[in-house]
Amino acid sequence: MAKPAAKARSRPKSRAEPVTCWPVHDPGRWDEGPARVWIVGAGAIGASIGALLRDEEGVDCRFILDRSRSPHAAAIVATGVDLRFPSASRRVRFRCVPSLAAASPTPEDLVLIATMGQHTAAAVADLDVAVPVASFQNGLYPLRLLKNRPLIAAMVYVPAERRGPGIVALPGSPRPGSVVLGPWTPGDPRLAAWSTWLAARLSGAGFTAEADADIAPWIRAKVLTNLGGIVVALCDDPPMDVIAAACAEAEAVWTADGAPFRTVPELLARIGPLTTVPVDGLARLGGSTRSALARGDALETATLHGDVIADGRRLRVPTPVNKALVAIAARATAERWSPGAMSADALRDLVWRPGGQISKARA
Repeated sequence: MAKPAAKARSRPKSRAEPVTCWPVHDPGRWDEGPARVWIVGAGAIGASIGALLRDEEGVDCRFILDRSRSPHAAAIVATGVDLRFPSASRRVRFRCVPSLAAASPTPEDLVLIATMGQHTAAAVADLDVAVPVASFQNGLYPLRLLKNRPLIAAMVYVPAERRGPGIVALPGSPRPGSVVLGPWTPGDPRLAAWSTWLAARLSGAGFTAEADADIAPWIRAKVLTNLGGIVVALCDDPPMDVIAAACAEAEAVWTADGAPFRTVPELLARIGPLTTVPVDGLARLGGSTRSALARGDALETATLHGDVIADGRRLRVPTPVNKALVAIAARATAERWSPGAMSADALRDLVWRPGGQISKARA
């Protein structure tokens, strides 16, 4: 089926009126979507997706955001999200509530989680387990934590980037990015209907988006692209043999476990053409791990690789490369390494000889 063309972004538009939705207890209205979408996690992904859903599609998106948490949060609460595109910009304002406890979402609502994986448990600590959740996060770890809730899983391939307090760049071309989503909780027709609804809204907002009832293989394909995150963050010329070895370990674990997965080439074919171009004259810094390293934020490497390592231990499938990358990420965080701090050979040395030493200078 042909996808709708992306809408022009040549100038800001006025805020659309929120879409009127119907109660969850009326199955005949499930295809109208949730009453509200609450977004937890206003980083590059949460802020950009929420802003475009509201501005382009009129979805009643609201942020769970406490202005005291960071300058970025304070800026969004005060003046909205400042979206930057390759050839345009716009500002989108939101209603923000400081906590889920204050918001009190109901089962008629959808809570979209866009935090880093290690923050998942805290993100939903105050959320009623009956309220549906959509995980727009990397890795399998968040889905394991959320599995006892009504859950939609999303494969998010959107090269968004925080550029400053309240500022998010979307350098993707010809579209901002791609999302494939579907029910993670089996046998819930409401989640299937809401997945279709959300995919349509995302497509209308400019993304390439599809609903897929068999979402798990695509989630694992995205995991394969994330396993090189710390390698790409630390090396300007990343050693592809290390990334390939980490992915081969994950595939061996999933094969032993009978867990279906798609390959990276299959994922890229489904996403379609997607490149990044400069925004405001600046090229994209890199992926989420490289960006977090540059900001001095906690990395999600341990949660991205952790499920592969844990399942490998359970199934007696060795995962030494994944273990080494988690250890390297912990060291990079503790010693505050900068993006591009290592040569490819220096990183290989730490992976293949975990006890090896490297100098602080690039080799």
